[in-house]
Formats: sequence, C-alpha cells, structure tokens
Amino acid sequence: MSHVQAIFRRGVFEPLEPVDLQEEQRVRLSFEPAAEETPQAWLNEVRRLQAGVIERHGYLPDSVRDVAADRGR
Repeated sequence: MSHVQAIFRRGVFEPLEPVDLQEEQRVRLSFEPAAEETPQAWLNEVRRLQAGVIERHGYLPDSVRDVAADRGR
C-alpha cells in the first residue's frame, strides 16, 4: 500500500507527487485531512532531518572556493 498527499479540487483528488499507476487504473482511497503546517513546524522538521544527516555523515566540507575557482575558468 502506498501513501500520497493530494488536493481535493473540483470533485477530483489530485496527487501532489508522481504516482506509479496505469491510466484509468482503479484504486481504493482512504483519506484523512492533512494538518495545516505552520512555518515553525516546517522549520523544526527541517532541523530534525538536518541533525539526522549530520549524525550519520558529519558535516560536509565547505567547497565554496572550489566552486568559485571552477566557475572562474
């Protein structure tokens, strides 16, 4: 079973991301209204995900000078 976010507009559910379905394939839907996300809640989630990446991989090296040198060629 897959989960996908969608918008209900003009009587039709419109997926907010690509779905792996054949055209006109029938599906069974169960839905729950999505909570409205505040900017602060979004920022907290981004920070949580960022902390997980840093925990697994450490900080990435700063490559600003390398990028600038490459673009200057």
